[in-house]
Amino acid sequence: MTEVFRAAIARALPSPEQVGESLAHLSARDVQDAADYFSAVLPDFDVALVLPGAEALAGAVADLRGAFVVHAARHPSGFMRLGAPNWTDVQRELRAQSRPARAALFTPQLRGGLDELEVLLAATHQGWTVQGVAAGVAHTNDAGRVRMELQGVPVVTPVMLADTPTGLVFERRFPQSA
Repeated sequence: MTEVFRAAIARALPSPEQVGESLAHLSARDVQDAADYFSAVLPDFDVALVLPGAEALAGAVADLRGAFVVHAARHPSGFMRLGAPNWTDVQRELRAQSRPARAALFTPQLRGGLDELEVLLAATHQGWTVQGVAAGVAHTNDAGRVRMELQGVPVVTPVMLADTPTGLVFERRFPQSA
């Protein structure tokens, strides 16, 4: 599983710019391959929190899981805000549950983790529990994974990249990585 998605990223290495460009223009097959992976490994969730660039992936996984999709975007005030076209209905339905809503946070690339941390806090303000971060690509040289795991939120990713003097490469230090 995820061979198609990994191959799309492999074609973009070692350039960080090309990796970002590749993630922004994934084929439907690449997105579905990654969505199948995330659907199989993520804990149960009611709402997919989506950072810019992860819309297709989060939408595909939310469809597989029957979850709501809520977008996170930077408000002109500088804060990260959550919203959806049917925001009032989403909030009403999630509050009507007998337990707190569970969320999964989707990000195209997990680097420093500050945007992800801010969305995690916004979700907590809604009374939601973030069950995991689904990162299309996680950069092992950056602090994002550590920031999330210090909050008790596991990071799930099919691709881990290391920044080397020659550019990005697939991470080889962690044999348990996808």
